[in-house]
Amino acid sequence: MGQFEWRPNPGPQEAFHKSGVYELGFGGEAGGGKSDSLLVEALRYIHVPGYTAVIFRRTFPELSQPNGLITRAHTVCPLFGGTYNKQEHTWTFPSGATLTFSHLEHEEDVHGWQSAEIAYLAFDELTSFTSYQFRYMQSRVRTTAKDPATGLVVPARIRWASNPGNVGHEWVFERYKPWLTRIDIEDEPRWPDGETHWFVTKDEEESVVTAGAKNALSRSFIRSRRFDNPKLMEVDPGYEARLQALPLIERMQLAEGDWDIVAKGNVFHADWFKIVSVAPEGLKWFRYWDLAASTKTRASFTAAAAIAAGPEGEIYIRDMYRKKVEWPDAKKEIKATTLREEDVVEVGIEKKLHGIAAWQELMRDPELTGHRIVGVDVDADKLTRALAWSSKAEHGQVFLVEGRWIPGFLTEASLFDGSGRTPDDQIDTVSGGVRMAASPRWRTIKFLHL
Repeated sequence: MGQFEWRPNPGPQEAFHKSGVYELGFGGEAGGGKSDSLLVEALRYIHVPGYTAVIFRRTFPELSQPNGLITRAHTVCPLFGGTYNKQEHTWTFPSGATLTFSHLEHEEDVHGWQSAEIAYLAFDELTSFTSYQFRYMQSRVRTTAKDPATGLVVPARIRWASNPGNVGHEWVFERYKPWLTRIDIEDEPRWPDGETHWFVTKDEEESVVTAGAKNALSRSFIRSRRFDNPKLMEVDPGYEARLQALPLIERMQLAEGDWDIVAKGNVFHADWFKIVSVAPEGLKWFRYWDLAASTKTRASFTAAAAIAAGPEGEIYIRDMYRKKVEWPDAKKEIKATTLREEDVVEVGIEKKLHGIAAWQELMRDPELTGHRIVGVDVDADKLTRALAWSSKAEHGQVFLVEGRWIPGFLTEASLFDGSGRTPDDQIDTVSGGVRMAASPRWRTIKFLHL
């Protein structure tokens, strides 16, 4: 019998193998070593008589493809004395423990597992399965197998790995939303990566409870990152370039591990926007500031974007600013940005809430003499303002100038529905900037210094 020297990579993969929670997800960016972890974790208790592990993919070809899970298992399981039954796709180990590879191509295929007892249930690419399949198979997770080394029953566990996207994305996102979303939403929790929480289900409704509550089951999620898998980066240096060459939505999901990106609202789709390295020369830029009311945890953000209109009516957006800051710090940022951006012909301050006082204070600043700073009255709701330029986005006429701000903006845009339930600061500031750029005479401009 040979030796197995596999070790998890430090970081997310190592955290996955150290976790003792009942239900654990491992997902995000492609290339993080997720499938390897599902396979290795299945082998943890193969020395225990009666231990059963099952790993599912949605279809059998996905299991048997080159370098798929079945192929990988053939390099590992014989080292532990495992023998393979090709018809059943099952490895049996000297203790009598088993590891089975199976698929659930059709939703009703779960009923073939009605009497099963599974100690370790794993789904590779969970977002390819339906919610019903997951919940039904969860009912098969049980075990009485005792570890001879400790005399304790082995823990029943559910493990899954997945990238964002696919047919089951929405239900997986909802089940794990506090861990998955990167967006602050009022009155909705945000949980740190790897933090454990406990749930109780009654009448198909889940409630979050404290540890130790009756019938509570623990759950957590660990975000995978491809750069934490140095072997992949070393063996296949072109992998990163191929990820970056994907279309926008797929790139956000696989390269950025963005789970929010397909939770679309009804105004913008992320793939409508075009990303360019630079904007054309000679454009007139307008900077619009949407000031937050406060810096409380659930407060809105101060946001600002530079907007320009092209010769064919196209819109260019660059250098988005989004941060929770109180007025003294916001004023410093507005002042520094105004002095720095020589090609911005006009700066707009939204006059809602304390915006009027902020505008007046900026107008009195002697260092800003000669800069056009205007107070802007908002005369329409957020949805109406956004609809004024969403059709241009739909027709490929909205361009984003490359920058680190783009992923966050695309996520917010894809969630925006005008209801106010999701963040909309960046959408709102673009709406204001678009109106300034498209209709520069629509408001009265007051100059303090002439």
